[in-house]
Amino acid sequence: MSAITPGARSASLAAILTTCVSYGIGMGLTLPLLSLILERMGVPGSVNGLNLTTAGLASFVVTPFVPRWIARFGAAQFLCGCLILAAVSLLAIYAAPNLWIWFPIRFVLSSALNGLFVVSEFWINRLADETNRGRYVALYSIAIAGSFGIGPALLQLIGTHGVAPFATGAAMLLAALIPVLLARGNAPRIEGKTTTSVYSVVAMAPMAFAAAAVFGAIDAGMMGLFPVFAVRLGYSEAHAALAVTAMAVGSVAFQYPIGYLTDRMDRRHLLALCAASGIAAPLCIPFAMGTPLLMYFILFLWGGLGLGLYSIGLTLLGERFKGPELANANAAFVMLYCAGLFAGPAVEGAALDLWNPYGLLAVFAVISAVYAGVVLRPIR
Repeated sequence: MSAITPGARSASLAAILTTCVSYGIGMGLTLPLLSLILERMGVPGSVNGLNLTTAGLASFVVTPFVPRWIARFGAAQFLCGCLILAAVSLLAIYAAPNLWIWFPIRFVLSSALNGLFVVSEFWINRLADETNRGRYVALYSIAIAGSFGIGPALLQLIGTHGVAPFATGAAMLLAALIPVLLARGNAPRIEGKTTTSVYSVVAMAPMAFAAAAVFGAIDAGMMGLFPVFAVRLGYSEAHAALAVTAMAVGSVAFQYPIGYLTDRMDRRHLLALCAASGIAAPLCIPFAMGTPLLMYFILFLWGGLGLGLYSIGLTLLGERFKGPELANANAAFVMLYCAGLFAGPAVEGAALDLWNPYGLLAVFAVISAVYAGVVLRPIR
């Protein structure tokens, strides 16, 4: 990919960023939409949660095979297949006559969206080199962070009733086919064989892979449980929701500066700085709750530095792995992110009740402290 022309590079970037925006919109739309519809149907919360876990199950069952499929069909062709499958699955959920049929359809939808995630990360790392990898990954992270907010915003505009939200999501996924097809000649190929697997690569770069799991665990808890923490301390639901907005804005604002620094300083030290924000912010927040603007500012900083864990970890993958091993590494990275996404909130939710409500912040600080210790451990 290093000999690619400027025009071809721009086309590849457009395809990658459009793909990850499609992933973000797909997840940002389906997670609240389907949960709200199930709640409206009177489905118990346990069944609603069980339906949600199909996304995590898809990650562990299907993602290990993605590198093999990329090698067989090609990155661009596989991406197109995932986009089409995700769009069809969205429409199929609307047409399904029975709730229980949602489970296998949602499994297929989540599998397709995870495929988009893996291939776009693989492509951005192959497109980048050591002089610009941090900034390229930063653009990728900005697209992901920003697009997650588009899905819920769409629901505000078109509502959650009828076929409209499903058709809109499907149309946006299919629209992403255009830049992918235009850049298909520049898509990376997996050439040669590797002796590694999706699972074995984790031991080869534990610091990078742990960053994905740590970010997944903290991000899910911050988005889902921090508003509950704020409400329990007297904030209104509207003001508690602004906490999520503050973190999201920070996530977008900080990524390019972090990417710039990633290309110019020791990435391990930068990881430690991002992890330290997960210790400092939970310690400061209890003292800032009486001053909302200060609390939102702390969350803004934490949101930006927290996403840096994922961005820098992804950059480290491109530095450490090449060729077919990189595809396995990106698949494992997504799997560990999903593991944190689903395991973290269970522990955090229990802590929220056990030490009401400060247990949530305590778990965030402990997770961050453990990871910071791993990052700062002397390399032998």
